[in-house]
Amino acid sequence: MNRLLQDKKSGWKLVKAESLKRRHTFERILPVAAPLFTILLAFLLTGGGQGRALPIGAWNWWYTLLRPGMLAILCYLGVRKDKKIGDYHIWMQPEPVGKCLTWKIVYYILVMAASNFQLFGGVLLCGKLFGSTISGWNGFCGFLLLSIVSLWEIPLYMFLSARFGMLATVLSSAVLSIAGTAGFAGTDFWWLCPSAVPSRLMCPVLGILPNGLPVPVESSLWNRGVILPGIMISVSWFILLTGLIQCQVDSRTARRLDRQSGRQSAPAFGCRKTGRKGGTV
Repeated sequence: MNRLLQDKKSGWKLVKAESLKRRHTFERILPVAAPLFTILLAFLLTGGGQGRALPIGAWNWWYTLLRPGMLAILCYLGVRKDKKIGDYHIWMQPEPVGKCLTWKIVYYILVMAASNFQLFGGVLLCGKLFGSTISGWNGFCGFLLLSIVSLWEIPLYMFLSARFGMLATVLSSAVLSIAGTAGFAGTDFWWLCPSAVPSRLMCPVLGILPNGLPVPVESSLWNRGVILPGIMISVSWFILLTGLIQCQVDSRTARRLDRQSGRQSAPAFGCRKTGRKGGTV
C-alpha cells in the first residue's frame, strides 16, 4: 500500500514537471486558444449564432477536426522538446523510462480533458445567450465521452511525432478524422474505424449528425446502445497503442544501455594501456 502511494506521488510529480516544462510556451497557450477559436469560428460562420446553430457548429467542428489537430500539434511539440535535449531529463529520472512515458500520456489526457471542458463551458454560455438545442446535461455527457473515446489518439500521435515529424502527424490526424467522420460514422460499420467513434457517439448524445446537421427525429442514429461499445473499442485501442509504444521505448532503452556499457568497457581509440613505469603493455 505504501509502495502504491509512493508511486502515485512520484507520478503526479512527473505530471507537474511536464506542466512546468511548458510554462510561457505555445504548448500552454494552444489548449486554451483552440476551444475559443472554435467558438468564434462557429459564431462567424453561423451568422452570429442565428437559428440556435452556434452550439451545433462549435461541437461538430471541435470533435471532427480542430481537437484532433490540436492534440497532434501538442504531441509533436512535446516530443520535439524532448528530442532536442536527447531525452536527458527522462534518462536522469530515478523512475523507469516506461513509467515516465505513462505519466507523460496522463499529462496529455488532462490537457485534452481541460480543453474539452472549456469548449463545453463556452458552448453552454453561448447557448444561454443565443439559444441552443443541446441541454447542459447532454453537453456535459458529450464532454465526458469525448475525453474517453479520444484517448487512443495520444500514444498514436506521440509515435508518429517521434518517427515522422509534425507534417506527417498533423496530416494523419486530418486524414483519420475525415475518413472516420465521412466514411464510417454514419454507417453500421462505424466500429471498424476508431476515429469514427466520437462522431457516431455524438449522434445520440448531442443530436448532431457527422456532417454537422441535426439528427432527424425518426433516425436510427438516436440509438444509445452504441455508447458502451464505442467506449470499449476506444479504450481497447488506447491500451493496445500504449503497450506498443511502451515496448518500443523499452527496446530503445535496452539498446542505449548496451551502447553505453560497450563504450565504458572498450579503451579509448588510439590509446594503449601503459604500465606503472610508463612502458606499454
